[in-house]
Amino acid sequence: MAQTTGVNINRLEGGLGRRADSTDNYFALVMAMPLEDLNLTANTATKLLQVEDAIALGIDASYDANEKVLAYHHISEVFRLDPSATLFLIGVERPVTEESTPFYVKDCIATVLPTIRANKEIKGFGFAGFDDTVTTLGTDIETIQANLADALFAESRYVDFILLEGKSPTAINPTTAVDFRAKNAKQCSVVIAQDKFIADQDVAYKNYAAIGSALGMLSVRRINENLGSVDVVSKPNYAKGQMDYPLTNAFKNLWLTSYMSDGVLTETLSKVSLDTLDSKGYIYAVTYEGYSGVYFSSSPTAIERQSDYAFIENNRVWNKAARIIRNTLIPRIKSTFKKDPVTGYVKQSTVAYWTSLVNAALEQMMKADEISGYDFYINPKQYVDDQNPIVAKAQIVMDGIVHEFDIDLGLTNQLG
Repeated sequence: MAQTTGVNINRLEGGLGRRADSTDNYFALVMAMPLEDLNLTANTATKLLQVEDAIALGIDASYDANEKVLAYHHISEVFRLDPSATLFLIGVERPVTEESTPFYVKDCIATVLPTIRANKEIKGFGFAGFDDTVTTLGTDIETIQANLADALFAESRYVDFILLEGKSPTAINPTTAVDFRAKNAKQCSVVIAQDKFIADQDVAYKNYAAIGSALGMLSVRRINENLGSVDVVSKPNYAKGQMDYPLTNAFKNLWLTSYMSDGVLTETLSKVSLDTLDSKGYIYAVTYEGYSGVYFSSSPTAIERQSDYAFIENNRVWNKAARIIRNTLIPRIKSTFKKDPVTGYVKQSTVAYWTSLVNAALEQMMKADEISGYDFYINPKQYVDDQNPIVAKAQIVMDGIVHEFDIDLGLTNQLG
């Protein structure tokens, strides 16, 4: 029955401040794998929101066992470590050549690049199942950087990271091992961590490296967190209340110990040897004396330690800030602006407007606790036309990362 309302209440939107889901942690696993019996098209990106999505494609534990690959394992590790992950699977079929012919990551980039270009929400990549070793990556890593990360950067597409499986059929000697810190591949990282429980399941896996685990541990972290942090800011529901977030899952026999991809128990290496691997830019898994659980060592990239982009989190923060600034200013392209009628420079009010737009956008990173500060500055004393762009300067203050504590501890009869 119709009634008079007397008072009209209008429904407002936006008061809760909810934002669209972030794509910061949209990652892809590029997997060299047989595709013949799967519901999967070669070189295309299939979005997975849970491990059951992979099973529906025909990728399960039996598939791994029959095909001697670790596709299901890598995928299941991503969702074990981050149940809310979004993972794109790009299956790559080995070329029809002699079975003994190696198939390296560099060989597939041109093939998968159109798919990567078409799926712009993907921020980071893990490559697994290829024949690359630590040695071959020492030769190829700069080619991978150039053909993938640098090629996309030239198109204003920013890649957060490229994780590469550092298999090692021969012993890794820290002293003579490839020095990835001497390379120029700031988006690339080499993983040599291995879960012995998985490696022992088949001789085909004995030199594998844990790309799926690394993807999962990056996915569960914010962009400014180090892969090696013992705890994470936002743990999955099942782990809330814990003091840490290890790789270890005793119920599933996963990561009870840490090994290198050459099958060597990490604990058998000296601190000097581990420090050497750190200095050369390897990602491995470690335990801490007297503390339970296995954790990744850190998140180095294949560039000199002095670089601003020497760690994955540095790249992720820079990339997000770059995307924000770019997307904020693109709507202003080809727009009119006011000039100071006396000097011909850009008018101060116009500069203030552009600056306020960028500051408001970067403030979202502050609110998300991803950075410690920022600054954006445009010098108004500029003549602007089709040959002279607006020149501005943006700075982001990264959060610090605690890599170690050095404590002086002594005994005393009294304090003070």
